[in-house]
Amino acid sequence: MVPFGNGNYTDSLVNHLDTIQQASWLTPQGDYPIFLAIWGNDTLSYAMLPDTRFYHRYDDKQKRKVRVLEVESSIPPYTRFIADVDGLTEREISALTDSMRRMKSPRDTLMNCTQTCIFYALDALFRTHGICPDPVITRNTNFSKTEELNAFFEHFLEHVADYPCHYKKVKDVVFPDNSIIAFVNGYNLITHAVFYHNGLFYSKNGIISPFVYSTLYPILKGYGSKDTPVKGLSETGKLMLGQTLKVYTLNRDLYRLRQ
Repeated sequence: MVPFGNGNYTDSLVNHLDTIQQASWLTPQGDYPIFLAIWGNDTLSYAMLPDTRFYHRYDDKQKRKVRVLEVESSIPPYTRFIADVDGLTEREISALTDSMRRMKSPRDTLMNCTQTCIFYALDALFRTHGICPDPVITRNTNFSKTEELNAFFEHFLEHVADYPCHYKKVKDVVFPDNSIIAFVNGYNLITHAVFYHNGLFYSKNGIISPFVYSTLYPILKGYGSKDTPVKGLSETGKLMLGQTLKVYTLNRDLYRLRQ
């Protein structure tokens, strides 16, 4: 995970929210808490992954499920470590948890986290401009309702351009530096987002480390309706892929920025 910004902030996203409330429901899988970031008549719901959690994995050798402990280290870059804890007492698990919190990462940068592409791009944009997006947008949070993203983008960012989601039509486009390129499908939902910085496109997919490209083409092959090499898709399937590229920069009138 490439860190953006230098950690010095002149403003914070929470300064431009009316309130943050914890929702009365949890995520369908994992039972993680959901919070509601509210401004005006709009809301962005987001789930927060706890620092410590348990889950089960299937062990092929033992032919059964094994209980797993996952702990985020308190030492930068905050790598998450896992350990099988079947057969351990609660006291042993507690001691192991404390030990894992003090473990050092084998690398200087965070190689993976559960942050998805859209929150990754927003995280990068805000931190690059010296705006702290915590606690709404962090390495451990993700939006929980796709349909709420449009209102967030239109309010907190500035929509500057639209392009066809087709490499032939955008290969010569010069995108604004420090911008987000949002892939919008035929149902007007944002399905992917890329951060453009210093001539490079930063794209994250799932829990894996982000990919960095000098061209949009590999990303359009994965998310665009024109460049994706998939045959036999139904009309509904085609509409699920990116139809439009919406370009966003920061809403500079909203924040206190570095001079």
